[in-house]
Amino acid sequence: MVDNLNSALEDVRSAMDNFMKVLDQEIEQGQTLSLSEEKMKSMLVAYIAIKDSGRIYLDWAEHYLESNFKPGDDNK
Repeated sequence: MVDNLNSALEDVRSAMDNFMKVLDQEIEQGQTLSLSEEKMKSMLVAYIAIKDSGRIYLDWAEHYLESNFKPGDDNK
């Protein structure tokens, strides 16, 4: 069970990494297209929020897997 959960979490982590790469490309494209400073700032704020929230989600998921789904534990 834990192996399946860890594998699924790794899938989510990989998907998030891919999503962030796509966002990077969008920001680079915005710079190439000379979007307004306001639009670029808005994109960067959104990028940081998405990156931070994704990291928080993954950290908590890992924490809960470790603290509640390890074999031999009595699910505290």
